[in-house]
Amino acid sequence: MPYLNVGEGHQLHYQLAGNIRSAAPLLFVHGGPGAGVSEADKALFAGLTRPVIYYDQRGCGNSQFEQRLVANTTEQLIEDIEALRCALEVPQLILVGGSWGSTLSLLYALRYPQNVASMVLWGIFLCRRQELDWFYQHGANQLYPEEYQKFVRQVDQAADPVAAYFELLSAGSEEQQRAAAASWVRWEAVNSFLNADEATLERFAQADSGVPMALLESYYFKHQGFLSPDYILRHCPQLQTIPVDIVQGRFDTICPCSTAWQLAKRLAQCRLYISPRASHAASESENFSALRAVLSKLEPVT
Repeated sequence: MPYLNVGEGHQLHYQLAGNIRSAAPLLFVHGGPGAGVSEADKALFAGLTRPVIYYDQRGCGNSQFEQRLVANTTEQLIEDIEALRCALEVPQLILVGGSWGSTLSLLYALRYPQNVASMVLWGIFLCRRQELDWFYQHGANQLYPEEYQKFVRQVDQAADPVAAYFELLSAGSEEQQRAAAASWVRWEAVNSFLNADEATLERFAQADSGVPMALLESYYFKHQGFLSPDYILRHCPQLQTIPVDIVQGRFDTICPCSTAWQLAKRLAQCRLYISPRASHAASESENFSALRAVLSKLEPVT
């Protein structure tokens, strides 16, 4: 397996699909933080002739680390993308990411606009306080009250569920960590699909990636992504020369449609596609079809 040593005890796992010298490659920026790249993620790129780079961010997936949370901040994740681009000697990247992957893609583009050919994003998440409050306290709980009660029961109805979950996931017993992670991931899965059955929810809740993802998400969200308020929206003028395609589920209850609309209004070269009957996940039928259509238009001329 190829790894990139980025220092501070972290080595990033990455994979290449296709010849990255043939055209500006797609860089898949996975969500979470902490989700890692799954085989299901790769379905979005199946059959494309443009090369794809997959990589696992710090502390998750197949990436290696000495301590998961040490030297693991948004600033370092931004620089990891740049280190990977330089190591692979790729002049420009096409960033493809959803949810936290959209956040990190936008942040990298703000730092290194000259290295970004374009972006394809979905489930827009700007990691603002109001977005975190919507999902973990006052918003999505109104749509799935029975599931939200299961979610907060794990932390005894704590005033700040994110901080309480982080405490359990970082300092609890192994049994407490597994239970907390299953509950955290189930709440996310409930809101990722319009029509998730119980088998699907259980599969997500019991996945091996549950503990690292729940730990990293609660860690990052406890610190509001290590970002100042409205950071991305305030710096949108720096993105005006980059083409951006956004696919957004109308019924996304993790990252509400209004966030994508606010971002699109501030970008000069942005096309916003709203899937009328889709929620958060890229695998939702209408989201998947729209994303495939956008990616197909980016195929290199042969």
